[in-house]
Amino acid sequence: MLDLASVVFGDLQTSIVAVFGSNLGWFIGHALLLGSALFVWRAWSNRDHIRAKSGWNASTLFDIASVLVLTLVQFFIYTGSLGYPNTASLGLAVTGALMIRWFVDVVN
Repeated sequence: MLDLASVVFGDLQTSIVAVFGSNLGWFIGHALLLGSALFVWRAWSNRDHIRAKSGWNASTLFDIASVLVLTLVQFFIYTGSLGYPNTASLGLAVTGALMIRWFVDVVN
């Protein structure tokens, strides 16, 4: 039998087969694959409705991009210059970027 779920899901499909057995695991893996494909197709076909009704605009995307850029810059400063561990650096960077965004919103 063709096993596309193993190609796409890899170790997840191996775990599903280990839990449910070979036949039911194959069925569940392919049902997940089909469900994922249908979800992507449905989101793609309704993208205009989602974009129009979501309330997101250019300023929202700019806010998200600026928070991500600030987080990355701070993360590299904390890990590279200051030598902090990765998890602590990520936590500090996210917190710092969100605080900077909040400060800018309050000042404006």
